[in-house]
Amino acid sequence: MRATLSLIGVVVVIGAGLALAAGPGSQAPAPAQPPIAAPAPAPAAAPEAKTMPEPLVAFVKAYNAQDAAALADLYTEDAAVVDSEGQATRGRKDIAAMYATSFADVPGLKIEATLEILRTLTPDVVQAEGQSRLSGGGAGNAVQISRFSALLVRRDGKWRLAELRDYPTPAEDITSYERLRDLEWMVGDWVDESENARVTASVYWADNQSFLVRTYSVEVQGEAPKTGTMFIGWDPQTGQIKSWVFDSEGGHGEGLWTRAADNQWIVKAHGVLRDGRPTSATQIHTILNKDSVKTASIDRIIGGDIAPDIPEIVMVRRPPQPGAGQPVAAPKPAEAPKAAPAGAIVR
Repeated sequence: MRATLSLIGVVVVIGAGLALAAGPGSQAPAPAQPPIAAPAPAPAAAPEAKTMPEPLVAFVKAYNAQDAAALADLYTEDAAVVDSEGQATRGRKDIAAMYATSFADVPGLKIEATLEILRTLTPDVVQAEGQSRLSGGGAGNAVQISRFSALLVRRDGKWRLAELRDYPTPAEDITSYERLRDLEWMVGDWVDESENARVTASVYWADNQSFLVRTYSVEVQGEAPKTGTMFIGWDPQTGQIKSWVFDSEGGHGEGLWTRAADNQWIVKAHGVLRDGRPTSATQIHTILNKDSVKTASIDRIIGGDIAPDIPEIVMVRRPPQPGAGQPVAAPKPAEAPKAAPAGAIVR
């Protein structure tokens, strides 16, 4: 876990770099002496600077390419990376080895950082503090949110990392939206129309973006429609995304979600029917593209008896209706798809 936490802190530099090397130096060479070298730019103090310096652009590219050597080259020779447990990795060589091991152990990680404080300690030393968010990394890897502190120094006219520290973020400082925003793309209306059935679903944010709410309707030819409502939120006890569903027949259930891949979620669901019979199933939700998702339900048990699997249902996104609104405040704009279910609940 130590290496993973170190990865979280690294991207912090991206935010810190927004205000570095943005202005010209404040001192000019003496007019009678030819300059030996161009003066190094002084660090800008304004954290609201928008343009990321080229060295930090290179840092982002190196991280996304999982290039441990290129990342380590952005540190000073005697730099230190300190994880949230206080364990330090020191020196550029060992830092490179740490990144190489981390990328091999947990490929596919994506990191974001929010800069909150930028302090100019001296003309050649800057400290940055903020919050970082780690997501992806394949099956079973939940989003991790940490605090960071980065110390950057200018040596030989070039900015480098001298120290990077990670700190646990108190649970009360992490919003429900941060826990759930990998599912934000699913907000909208969805439909599946086959020869004998029609399934529709609508997904929207609850108040304060604390939960996602999904309503659905299943109409099978010759039967009355069945409807239900699902709430999707973060369960701090299990450290997972959890769903609660209630259907129009009086049944209810719960599900624990695990990310199996960038485009797939597995939900272990269990519940009870109106007559008291217990149910359980494994639901597999796979994103096909930004506007379609397939859902299957396997390993189904109803009242102690094995039930047939439900074949894959493919839901497609319906275009927004002119003037249509959500039952609650409009959600934030959807991001590119990560992975999430959009179909009706299947048992």
